[in-house]
Amino acid sequence: MKPISLIATARAMPEHIVGNDYFDVPTTTGPMFRGTAQRHHMSDNERASDMIMRATDKLCDRINIQADKDIDIILTNVSLPDLPFTGCGAEIAHRLGANPRWVLDVHNTGCVSFVFMMELARSLMASSDAKSALICNVQSAAGRVFGQEENRKEAQSAVPGDGCGVGYLVANDESPVQSIITKSYGAYACDMQITARDDRKWWQPGDSSFRIDFSRRKVGSIVQRANVLVPGIIEQACSEASMTKNDIDLLVTNQPNPVFLRNWREALEVSKENHVDTFEDHGNLFGAAMPIAFERAVMQKKVKPGSKVVFGGFSHAGDYAAAAVVDWQTRNA
Repeated sequence: MKPISLIATARAMPEHIVGNDYFDVPTTTGPMFRGTAQRHHMSDNERASDMIMRATDKLCDRINIQADKDIDIILTNVSLPDLPFTGCGAEIAHRLGANPRWVLDVHNTGCVSFVFMMELARSLMASSDAKSALICNVQSAAGRVFGQEENRKEAQSAVPGDGCGVGYLVANDESPVQSIITKSYGAYACDMQITARDDRKWWQPGDSSFRIDFSRRKVGSIVQRANVLVPGIIEQACSEASMTKNDIDLLVTNQPNPVFLRNWREALEVSKENHVDTFEDHGNLFGAAMPIAFERAVMQKKVKPGSKVVFGGFSHAGDYAAAAVVDWQTRNA
């Protein structure tokens, strides 16, 4: 398989910042739903595609590429698409003036979709003449689902925040992705549900709000599951890259809450300084967390040429897990 490199990531955040007084519950509720002091919420008139465009414009300027010429693949993962039956990919291609070989909207894998899209981009490049990929993550459900009046009474409502992260991959060995491991666990797929208080299905009309539902019986299992899945798959990715967890220079994970972050870095013996934490500023950004966290690390000069950067995490209730190792060499990101 031809090598691919992660060249850069960039972010775009909604302007609206929401504090804890917006919610009707304590923001320190248990290991699963521990909130943060603030998070961003999209406005009613803001679109996921708008955030992708802002982040992509920033990325193109930073690494000096032309969107209409230098993007062969566009992959998107949007938690709440602008249109329910379509994703943002085709619109993004049109607005960029691009004519990509592939445009795909990846509507699963949640909090680890950034790594899954890295793997998908690698496979598409290996099987075609495509040489570059723009991968786009948007978390757009924090304000529009968790911020609804009824939902602000739920423990999990204060945890998520909205935001967008994009990444750029090319088919060369400039900053090579040395390994990618992706796994799915279908047995856990139904441990997270979308429910309404009047028991209607999500497509049925009604007045009550929908919410993301974790039964109390399963919350403990999900926490234990994540504590095993994430360090385990990260160590597998390290092994495939001929390294160990002790060689990790920077750890970039999804950002469920501080308890998960602490457990993962302790299991992997990674210092707090070498594990990017965006939760306190942005909450749980779902799939957008990894590219946003990595951009922060680059801007703060926490990585340098030769750094071993490891991406890893899990999604939903543990039905997906993924990890990747990047030998970071890029100087102009």
